[in-house]
Amino acid sequence: MPNDSMPELELRNVRTRERLVATVDRIKQKADVPAQTRLAVAKTKQRWHRDPTPLVALALTAATGVAAIVVGVRFRAHPGNRLDAVREPAPVPVFKPVKIGKDGKAKGVPAFARKDDRKNPVFQERQAAEKRRKKTAKQAKKNRKRVARAVKRS
Repeated sequence: MPNDSMPELELRNVRTRERLVATVDRIKQKADVPAQTRLAVAKTKQRWHRDPTPLVALALTAATGVAAIVVGVRFRAHPGNRLDAVREPAPVPVFKPVKIGKDGKAKGVPAFARKDDRKNPVFQERQAAEKRRKKTAKQAKKNRKRVARAVKRS
């Protein structure tokens, strides 16, 4: 470098300027959003005319996703469609034998009954949540009354 001749230095400067101009042009091109959009639309149109299968598959996937979201929102909004049954474990059958009457004869038929819910953790959690909701509602009602009294006084 220190021993470079003047024409070599000028040539190096010219090449550096050309690279810099090319880099600036690429940055301008990337930053031009409308042109990028037009380019993307043109490429999509070309792909559509060449082979529409991937674009159709993409559109179907997007439509299915939107439909799933809409159906999910509708299910969540409607109280009858809640999936609480999924959280509740299946009832454990307990065999209830036939009772023998005073005359020594069997009364009724053997049956299966549901096990007591007091040992069911899902049931216990649900009961605790209901208790918390009632407590919160009671406190809210009390606070509303207190605020209403305060408003009347002022």
